[in-house]
Amino acid sequence: MIRSILGLLLILIGAAGCLPAGQGTTGQNRQVAEQATARGGQGLSVVYIDGFFRHIDQMPRGETADRRGRRGAPVLLLDHRAGKKGEVFASGRSRGVGLILQGYLDLAVPGVYRFRALANDGIRMFIAGRRIFEDPAVHGDRLTPVGEFRVAAPGRFPVTILYFQRKGTSALRLYWQPPGSATFTLVPAEVYSH
Repeated sequence: MIRSILGLLLILIGAAGCLPAGQGTTGQNRQVAEQATARGGQGLSVVYIDGFFRHIDQMPRGETADRRGRRGAPVLLLDHRAGKKGEVFASGRSRGVGLILQGYLDLAVPGVYRFRALANDGIRMFIAGRRIFEDPAVHGDRLTPVGEFRVAAPGRFPVTILYFQRKGTSALRLYWQPPGSATFTLVPAEVYSH
């Protein structure tokens, strides 16, 4: 995340140098730069790791994931479903790939948020370092158990989702039931940032 913020700052500084004199990062330009720095980019950052995993615990993490994996364009919405030959997100692969998705969820209303995913294959989700749900082994399309996260005050909460697709069809759709809602719906794109 620090690398992405530094990269964004360099872009903003470079763009400010291209503006006519007196327009640098003052007034509206400064406000736009501050908002971009505070919010980060849209979607969740993703690292793709090639491998035919059978369980989430087999996926590398930390420096090992950084060495073995490759960064992709941010995933803007977790609404993926593909047939046997369909690409898993933008991994370039239709099978044998793991994803580490990281960023933030903007949870704007205090209360209990309920989450679940339709996944094929393994998945595990954390918010603010707390495990919300998992269905960590190889399986066909199915819904995970429901997990809850209590929000005392609105804010941006760090999220990490580990997911892999071994072979066959693939699916990863993240659903939520925010406070006051009677049903589960897809988590909307505007809630994600990185």
